[in-house]
Amino acid sequence: MRNFVLAILIAVLISYSFGLVASEWFDFNFHFDDHIFDSMESVAGITIIGALMAVVGVIVAVSVFGALVIGLFAATIALIVAGLSVFWPMLLVIAVIIWLVKDKRRPSY
Repeated sequence: MRNFVLAILIAVLISYSFGLVASEWFDFNFHFDDHIFDSMESVAGITIIGALMAVVGVIVAVSVFGALVIGLFAATIALIVAGLSVFWPMLLVIAVIIWLVKDKRRPSY
């Protein structure tokens, strides 16, 4: 959770810094209908959009990674079950042969 909060704070700081640079150097402005936002409102808008994009990126990355892990786990279990279901008669015959061949110890009195 701490890394998640740090990622959001870093995204806010970077977007705030780049927003100030864009508004000062390149005369970058936000327009909404006929209203032109001033530089701090533009930076705040860019910061909010950047933070939302960072949150969405983290959610997508975590969900994709989680889906891959669950898929690999399910595939491994499926392969184990398929292997046992194919080879169980051979394993049963081997177990019976070992049981018949092994030495039976007689108790010594």
